[in-house]
Amino acid sequence: MESKLRYYFGSMVFLSGLILSIAGIGFGIFVNLMWTSDPLEIITTYSLLGIGLCFILLGINLMIRQRRPYGFYSNWIMVLGFVLSISGVIYFITIFENNWIYPYVTYLSFLYASGICLLSGNAFGNAVLKVIEENSTNFGEKASSKQYNVEDIEKEVEKTLSQAYSNNSNFSAFNLDVKDDKSDFRLSKTFTESQQEKIEIQDSILEAKGLQNTLTGKVNTNDYALDITSKMLSETMKKNSENQNKKFINKFKNKFNSKRK
Repeated sequence: MESKLRYYFGSMVFLSGLILSIAGIGFGIFVNLMWTSDPLEIITTYSLLGIGLCFILLGINLMIRQRRPYGFYSNWIMVLGFVLSISGVIYFITIFENNWIYPYVTYLSFLYASGICLLSGNAFGNAVLKVIEENSTNFGEKASSKQYNVEDIEKEVEKTLSQAYSNNSNFSAFNLDVKDDKSDFRLSKTFTESQQEKIEIQDSILEAKGLQNTLTGKVNTNDYALDITSKMLSETMKKNSENQNKKFINKFKNKFNSKRK
């Protein structure tokens, strides 16, 4: 009974606000409202619109009001929002003709906007909570309706096993034994024979020595006279190359000095 009265009262408040808003819009159209219109016409039009919007939001809050524990805080927010918005409308009526200047306009905007925001936010929050509660209730009812007892579970298991081992299914015909491998695959000697010992012998072949001399550029001989002759020849060639370099440098210097003169 209480919920029906709440919905009825909320719907009546909502309808009253809607009528006031329509009346304000109609009055503004009827008097051809402009910014140069009579102040009384402006006050009447915007007062009807402001009060109508407050009543519309109040009616929505009353229709979707929550119960405890959220209902207590929701009711206080609803009352505070309605008082602030109505205070803004009354303040607009008092200051429009003579004090429509800063900072009074700022105070008016803050009062009315705060009230509208509180009413809108409270209505939105209540609607969200109501949707969540309904979904949780429906889910609980569905879950409770699908509960099975022990007998039902045993019957389902027996039914499933009987269907699995019936002649209509090939489950019972499966052969899960392990078969012997009869393939012709053979392992190589690496897997069957053990590793043998490795024997290393130093190479003394003449071709190997020749290759070594070619890589190093040195030839070892046991002839003392041949070694002395080789040293003398290398020194002579070295001196000849040094003399040629000196001659070339002196020749270049002479040409350079002659050009400077």
